[in-house]
Amino acid sequence: MIKRENKSVKLEFGTGDICVAGGYIEQEKGYKIGVVIFANQEPREIGSPGIIKAGEVNLDDYHVIMTFSKKESIDVVIRKLEEAKSFME
Repeated sequence: MIKRENKSVKLEFGTGDICVAGGYIEQEKGYKIGVVIFANQEPREIGSPGIIKAGEVNLDDYHVIMTFSKKESIDVVIRKLEEAKSFME
């Protein structure tokens, strides 16, 4: 569930109630920015198709948006997610 707490936004994963979708925004001259968006949804099996469908989306519709202008930044986030996962094992 995506929750606003004081000055921050908290994403609580584990019940299938956050839809996660990836894509890109095309900028001028063919430059692409990677995007990952998060939206609340009714709980469902984790990893099953969510409420966000492929195609164009309006970024103003989502509470949490991650944008990446360099692939290396995505690698850092992936490494930190893998690190958090390793602590849970």
